[in-house]
Amino acid sequence: VVMEFVYIFIPLLPLLAFLVLALGGSQFPSDSHKIGIPAIAGSFILSILAFVQVLNNGPIEVPLYTLLESGNLTIDLGLYIDQLTVLLLLLVSGVSGVVHVYSSRYMIGDPKYNRFFAVIALFTFSMLMLVMSRNLLMLYVFWEVMGLCSYLLISHAAARKSAGQAATKAFLVNAVADVGFGLGVILAFRTFGTLDIPQILAQAPAMAENTVNVLAWVGLDLHLRSVTLISLLLFTGAMGKSAQIPFHVWLPFAMEAPTPVSALIHAATMVNAGPFLLVRLSPLIVLSPVAMTFIAVIGAATAVFAGIVSLTQSDIKKILAYSTISQIGFMIMTCGLGAFVVAIFHLLAHGCYKAFFFLSTGNALRSVEPGHGNREHAHHSPHGMGVLHIGALLLACLPPFILFSGSYEYLWGVTGFASATIGFRVIGLITVFVTSVYLFRSITSLFIQGPKTYWPTSEQPNSENHSIQPKFVNSSILIGLLITALLLGIMLTLFWNWFAGFLAQGLALPSVSLLEGSGEASFQIWLLVSLGVAIAGWAFAYSQAQLRHQAARADERKAWLYVLFWNKFYVDEIYDAYIVNPIIRLTRWFSRSAETREIRQSMEKFSRQTMALGDMLALARSRFIGHNILFLIFGFVFTMGLLYILS
Repeated sequence: VVMEFVYIFIPLLPLLAFLVLALGGSQFPSDSHKIGIPAIAGSFILSILAFVQVLNNGPIEVPLYTLLESGNLTIDLGLYIDQLTVLLLLLVSGVSGVVHVYSSRYMIGDPKYNRFFAVIALFTFSMLMLVMSRNLLMLYVFWEVMGLCSYLLISHAAARKSAGQAATKAFLVNAVADVGFGLGVILAFRTFGTLDIPQILAQAPAMAENTVNVLAWVGLDLHLRSVTLISLLLFTGAMGKSAQIPFHVWLPFAMEAPTPVSALIHAATMVNAGPFLLVRLSPLIVLSPVAMTFIAVIGAATAVFAGIVSLTQSDIKKILAYSTISQIGFMIMTCGLGAFVVAIFHLLAHGCYKAFFFLSTGNALRSVEPGHGNREHAHHSPHGMGVLHIGALLLACLPPFILFSGSYEYLWGVTGFASATIGFRVIGLITVFVTSVYLFRSITSLFIQGPKTYWPTSEQPNSENHSIQPKFVNSSILIGLLITALLLGIMLTLFWNWFAGFLAQGLALPSVSLLEGSGEASFQIWLLVSLGVAIAGWAFAYSQAQLRHQAARADERKAWLYVLFWNKFYVDEIYDAYIVNPIIRLTRWFSRSAETREIRQSMEKFSRQTMALGDMLALARSRFIGHNILFLIFGFVFTMGLLYILS
């Protein structure tokens, strides 16, 4: 019981940090990070302890108390920590801790320093509670709280009109998607008679053929399977939070938030809520082939669309935003294929990578200065190119051995879906080809052109007498790269086996044994095929390199396509023309009516009363709360503990 009570503090510590900063912020005008950082660090340490306990003893259930009991509806507040939850706890608390530390220096001098740390503490608390929630109502509540926090953080620099517009756009787009989520929660209760997630998943197979008439309200009959409709409605909310087509338009504008907020939203919290929801409810979703197909199509379309758009953007933050949309789309697609373990593996890896990328980009943008001096390049191709080409070919042949080893295939097929196996073959071969092309271009351009060389003004070389020669890689460096890549592949192979086995225990899905259904002959055939694809990619990149001087001018069709991609397929403009502007005109027409003027006068009167109440609360805060903050914290903890014991 004591250990169960301890795990309550994983989300409770960030909540306490928020309360301290929100109620007693005047006591910490420039030291707010000294409250937030220890709280998040404590959550991370407790998450590690939870991980160890789940690894050794299985899932942890922390019942709290009954929130509501009315007829057949009973809502028990409780926390559920299984293999899936504990992995997300480590990601959320770990990345949030890094963001807190980074923000303590990045936000120095900001007039809303205290408010910033209060909101990101609440943001972290919301995501922690979301992944630990045992029932759909708790999950839905913290789903909405997280959306509210995103609005406050994106509009942090409220003096900028663009920040306010971006926050409003994010809030409204997510609000529209969350309507579907709310309807899904209601339908789930109607179908299963409970909102408890483990009970819903346990009853799902027996209710697979249950139907609901979606047109009964107009006197017509259109029966759909309940599991299909519930899955699609809940996925609508996931499409909004994870910025999937057609709800993707808010995420690029969320870059108006400070860089630490972007790292938190893109890496650890908001956008990861969609894949987490799908994996958490995977035993329900897999019962509907229609829902699985729809999820896979939306994810694939988003991944391709955002990936193409990111290639044409010139703003680094927009590139990162569309990169995030594309990566989340890939996770959603793998969920639709039934490769839920791969989706979580990708989510964790992308979270760590994107957090590092955003924070390092923030530093880079602040340190960018105009170039110093001049630099000359020699563009001819002297001897030594053969070594580079051979090295690129050898590196390109490594991904087939990693991807088409039995271990990585097991990571895709651990849940036993044929669609996951087919998807793995297709995506794996595409990845091998693209990686081969990318490696060839990266290695040759890096080692042919060499690093940028800046010269002091007094030491600038004469371009006629001191041309900078191309720098070629030493063969020992290539050997080192090959050995490093090989060792990394072996480590990943061992890690994939452990990860797939660990996470599969938390998914109530049919599992397959290691390498089941892929014999030695099949393995060798696909390995040979993937090696052929890698060589084909190398040959394609080599042929393009030989023709690079002839590709200086693009034809008109390519230019037209580039403009289309650069403008993001004009999705925002279409929304403005057919949705936003008509609604604005309609509201202006309503505002001129007599009834609306009466409502506005009533609202103004209510606003004045609210402001008076706010002044009274501010006075109470300054005279009472600021001097008794420790008493309030103690009382809150005591009350929570008492309710837990009484339950």
